[in-house]
Amino acid sequence: CFTLLSVSNKIDQECAERLSKYQLSESRFIILALLFEYESLMPIEIANLTGVTKPTITSLITSLVKDNLINKIHVPSDHRKFQIALTEKGRNLIQRVFKEHSYWIASITKNLTNSEMEYLTNILNKIFGNNKNNFEDG
Repeated sequence: CFTLLSVSNKIDQECAERLSKYQLSESRFIILALLFEYESLMPIEIANLTGVTKPTITSLITSLVKDNLINKIHVPSDHRKFQIALTEKGRNLIQRVFKEHSYWIASITKNLTNSEMEYLTNILNKIFGNNKNNFEDG
């Protein structure tokens, strides 16, 4: 358990360090990555995909708009609603950071064989699948 927590903490710290070079938090990075994948999303869709509350997403969107990384686009049929999309600056940034992030992730697991990676993924998925109720029952 302590090994798992230590590894997780070290990866989380290094991830935060790497993203901070680009003035990104993990949350901001995830939003940009989602927008790169989906092209545009409503704020509620971003909240649902990230598991973050709508007020938190609203705050993150405000900061990303301020940094000119995303745009708010009003929905023609209902001007009260808007979608979020990457600006050119945001698209360039997420492409650069995602490429660097992918190399870093690959370097973390470079000494593992394909079967070890599959085994590790299965174990982590099983651990992830355990919820609070499972721990209280045992």
